[in-house]
Amino acid sequence: MKRTGAIIKQAALLASVATLLAAGVVLSSAPATAQSGTAAMQPTPAPTDISAQRRRGTPLRVYRRALSPTAVRACDSWYELEHRPSGTVLVPRMRCHWVDG
Repeated sequence: MKRTGAIIKQAALLASVATLLAAGVVLSSAPATAQSGTAAMQPTPAPTDISAQRRRGTPLRVYRRALSPTAVRACDSWYELEHRPSGTVLVPRMRCHWVDG
């Protein structure tokens, strides 16, 4: 039952995001009217292809297994240098897994 509710919430969220994106495309593709009224001076609107902007990552596989009641979460954490356009930044990273305790 919880899974069905989560799927419904996810579908509603995706529908609202798609609606907002579609509204943005409609608004951005509407021709701008200058006060002078000359159509020759207006810049051509940039092409908006939503499918080109969407990236699909690799699917995340989750393997579930039965854990004992004494299972604990073991985490490894470290700092890593990340190269960004603004400069190199030291960012925290963490990886966790379940261990039978």
